[in-house]
Amino acid sequence: MAALAAVDDRPDADNHPEPAGGELATLDFDDFFRQHYGRLLRALTAACGSREEAADAVQDAFVRAHQRWDRISRYEDPAAWVRRVAINRTRDAFRRAERGRRASLRLVRDRDPAPPPEPPSGALEAIADLPRQQRVAMALFYVHELSVREIAAAMDVSEGAVKFHLHEGRTKVRQRLDAHDD
Repeated sequence: MAALAAVDDRPDADNHPEPAGGELATLDFDDFFRQHYGRLLRALTAACGSREEAADAVQDAFVRAHQRWDRISRYEDPAAWVRRVAINRTRDAFRRAERGRRASLRLVRDRDPAPPPEPPSGALEAIADLPRQQRVAMALFYVHELSVREIAAAMDVSEGAVKFHLHEGRTKVRQRLDAHDD
């Protein structure tokens, strides 16, 4: 899994981890796609709050995997590579959106701010209000059912950081749901 941290998902990059044990590719891409696409889409939808953004990221990751399938199919865990690429894509989209939001705020700085929207209710909406790292960790753990180790590899953080994000996310969601029940 440590080799995943060095994966560069640019089309021109050629620094992908080496296949495990030199085995011949036996995994069919179509079967692989059917097995992993839906779960990853659900997890990233919960993580980023937008099905369209998640679908774009997951589709892009699978397209890149298909282009390199002869090599990726021999990795110890090809799904981890696809997850990593998809998470990187959502991270990039988040950064672009954040830069756009800050630019918009600078443009309308002199105007009166609109009142904040009413907070949403329910568990998924409570997750949507979490900081980004907590949202991603919670979505990968509860929706995609990954282990702490797999989440750490996908997010490129330590297992301790994943545990922290999960703990903080649970605490905030629990507080939010308790307040909503009152």
